[in-house]
Amino acid sequence: MDTLKYHRIFVEYFVMVRRLFRFHREGLNRFEGWRLAVLVFVVVAMFSVAAAAVARRIVDREIEARLALNGDVLVTSVRDGMEDVEHYLEALAGVFLASEEVTFNEYELYAESVGLQSGMLGIAYVRIVDASDLGEFEERTASVTPGYRVFEFDAEGNRISVQPRARYFPIQFFEPSTALERPMGLDAGSPPGRLPVILKAIASGSPIATPLVPLATTGEEGFVIYAPVVDRTGTVRALVASPVSLTGLMADRIPRGLAASLTWAVRDTTDLVTSELSDGTITPPAAGGLVYTSTFQAAGRSWRFEVRPAPGSQLLAGRRQTQWILVSGLVLALVAAVASFALSHRAAALRRIEALTAVITAKEQFVASVAHELRTPLTGILGFAELLRSHETEVSSEERTEFIAAIADDASDVTALVEDLIVLGRVEHGSLLTAGVPTDLEAESVHTLEALNLVNRVSVDVDQAVGYVMADPERIRQIVRNLVNNAVAYGGANIRLTIKEMGEMLVLEVIDDGAGVSQDRWERSLEQYFRGHDHSGMPDSIGLGLKVSRTLAQRMGGELSYRRVA
Repeated sequence: MDTLKYHRIFVEYFVMVRRLFRFHREGLNRFEGWRLAVLVFVVVAMFSVAAAAVARRIVDREIEARLALNGDVLVTSVRDGMEDVEHYLEALAGVFLASEEVTFNEYELYAESVGLQSGMLGIAYVRIVDASDLGEFEERTASVTPGYRVFEFDAEGNRISVQPRARYFPIQFFEPSTALERPMGLDAGSPPGRLPVILKAIASGSPIATPLVPLATTGEEGFVIYAPVVDRTGTVRALVASPVSLTGLMADRIPRGLAASLTWAVRDTTDLVTSELSDGTITPPAAGGLVYTSTFQAAGRSWRFEVRPAPGSQLLAGRRQTQWILVSGLVLALVAAVASFALSHRAAALRRIEALTAVITAKEQFVASVAHELRTPLTGILGFAELLRSHETEVSSEERTEFIAAIADDASDVTALVEDLIVLGRVEHGSLLTAGVPTDLEAESVHTLEALNLVNRVSVDVDQAVGYVMADPERIRQIVRNLVNNAVAYGGANIRLTIKEMGEMLVLEVIDDGAGVSQDRWERSLEQYFRGHDHSGMPDSIGLGLKVSRTLAQRMGGELSYRRVA
């Protein structure tokens, strides 16, 4: 009982797994159209991305060329502006060289007559005063400019007295008079970083600029240029200086349309290694985008300009067009994917309809054939039974025995056909069960031949070493019955049933000397609803027995095959 229970549980588990596998396979077929749609979308999207990338590269090259041209114009304008300031201060220093002592009136008159260059916030006249002469210098200047004192700023920006130093560089004059917070009296060497620049200008005898710093007069970013005033003996006795607003310098020099399409940044690279500098190159910075870089020399320093297209400028209009190419391509890919899915789904639906139509047609023909094959034995059964009932007194005992035997044979044929139909139905619904018990193939085969009254017609040949096999005895008899009936109906006159060992398997063969069928017809006979035809075109066997026999053999771990020997 436990063995049968375990076997039943195993078979039920096998049936459940088979149903799940069938459901999974149907699900995969259902999503076949989606796979094609996804493939179409990916392919079209890849082409769209590639086309957008190529277009983007072409547009970027055009932007690079225009950026280089515009950037060069911008840098040239700024460089020329700085050089103009430099030359202006050199000329002013030359004028002051002609006078032994520059007076306030002379300085004011000159500054008002020549004006200021672009970006200049003023002109300062810086004296060089030794510490021992500082007091006398303050008194002399205060006589012309009341309240004049030399001072410096502390860390909080408050004016304080100058700290003791060997030399001072006080601003004696500063024009124009309208400048905010005229820094007259400020020691030009006191702000951080200014003294080395002043000393360099004195030593070189040429204009020198400070690094970019917040200007004391306005607080905006700029630089201060110092130009030495050299007397006839070659001694630097003063400097002329000018704070230059970088914004003002560029605003007056750069065309308005160019300024609207570009953004830029200026960097003092004087102290960088030469190999770090570049001139007129376009590089992609870490943050992305295009950058035109250029380095030039002005006022004794190296300046590096980085120029970028301004956000929303016409320089980047082409890039927006490439984005539309990508968006359009993705939309096209989506439309193509939907269309391919619809076509694939429609084609699959048509294939399923055709397959279902073929199955329905075959099933209708199959049912008609089954009805025909059932009608033949049933007609015989009814005919003989009616004879026995209506002519009971007229039928002899020998005839009665013959009629009863015929009824039994026809009933056996009907039973066999019904059993095959039951197996077929259970296979379709996944509920076919087979037992696995030790089975004597010879005994079951002989029992089947006896039931068919074919013991004298079919010879049995069994190897002596043949033992038992794990199988379902009822299903073994069903297989033998189908094979023998098929051989009797369509084979030759001589039929043999052999059982022999082949390796670890037992082989049962039904052999006849008939013409046989082709391998293709044999394979087709195993189809679900195959019906053959004889030479007259009339329906032949429905092939149900072979299909059922093979299914039963496979369920019991075996196989059913056909071999035709010439």
